[in-house]
Amino acid sequence: MPDLPETPPDNESPDPRLGSSGTPPVDRPAQPAQAVPSPRRRRPSRRAVLTAALPAAAAVVGLTALTAPRPASLGAPAGDAELATALAPHLGGHRRVAAILVEDGQARVAGFGTGEGAELEGSEFEIGSVSKTFTGALLAVAVERGELATETTVAEVLGAEAEGSAIADVILAELATHSSGLPRLASAAAGGGSILAGLLRKDPYRGRDAQQVIADALDETPSGRGEHAYSNLAVALEGQLLATAASTDYAALLTERILEPLGMTSTYAPVTVGNLRETARRGHGASGLRQGMWTMDGSAPAGGIRSTPADMTRYLTAMIDGSAPGAAAATEVLFEESGTSSTAMNWFLEDFGSGQPITWHNGMTGGYASFVGWDPSSGRGLALFSDTARSLDELAVGVLAGEVAL
Repeated sequence: MPDLPETPPDNESPDPRLGSSGTPPVDRPAQPAQAVPSPRRRRPSRRAVLTAALPAAAAVVGLTALTAPRPASLGAPAGDAELATALAPHLGGHRRVAAILVEDGQARVAGFGTGEGAELEGSEFEIGSVSKTFTGALLAVAVERGELATETTVAEVLGAEAEGSAIADVILAELATHSSGLPRLASAAAGGGSILAGLLRKDPYRGRDAQQVIADALDETPSGRGEHAYSNLAVALEGQLLATAASTDYAALLTERILEPLGMTSTYAPVTVGNLRETARRGHGASGLRQGMWTMDGSAPAGGIRSTPADMTRYLTAMIDGSAPGAAAATEVLFEESGTSSTAMNWFLEDFGSGQPITWHNGMTGGYASFVGWDPSSGRGLALFSDTARSLDELAVGVLAGEVAL
């Protein structure tokens, strides 16, 4: 990794640090931290799937776990009292949390440590790999507009720049379904710099802009193409190709085609630290230590979006009823992994045992965790956001499957 700039100042904790996407601390210290991962979807059982969701973040979080933990205390409840009471017993180890439950087209919002009313609605969170679903929506919009097709190749977007690359014939559908053969992270980005970022609790993706991400991907040789292998690099490339095809940058494309139509004025992809708003706050690793904020630079399409409960309520309800720009991203299946598991445009569709598939995506950065999903058969949807890098997956699936009483 390149040199990592200073983490934004924080009055409580001057020392910055990093984290990753997945869940609690884990292994692989030799691998760079992964942004907002989603479960590596091998499905023998729901528990196995949920536990598998941690790999990414684990690498870095594991390193920081070597320092003294700081016990978490769930903040004061706010918003919908009944929802807060039902969720609180399942949120051990978390601090500031927001929850959105959608039933029959109506949303209920609860929070912990967020403050009431406008404070709760406007409380900002890193949404991690849930950002990938916005990139999927951008792909769906480009297809609807006739600008691109899911079969469009890397070379068709980049032209001569892709000449001679082993991924020149990779198509957008492969990038959006983690079946392109690209690795989880670019080989060029792996190494000691990432480990150092982990120790310092900084964003491991900073310093590699959009053009560098594209170049990194073009230098890769696919392995296991046609098989599902979760790849942050693939989705980062997907987002940058969409921006290139539209002759703009990712953040501007996101705002123009998804955020503005939905009135999501508090949602944004900062891309660099200098674009963070005053509402941005640092989160906590699984051990409780404060983390540097992740903006992810050129990898922002894979996990760099920040949002609020108010905005994510708009997004979730519009995705459920199909009115969101690019809503087809959640329904047009592009990859069948098994009879119970498939992938649309950056959305996973999976039957966790109820007989009905759940549409979902999770995420985790160094200091935040997230989950957004719904059961299309019932219309029940749930979004969970925490400023602590501890997985919310098991709770979320339990709610959507009706196993957690609300």
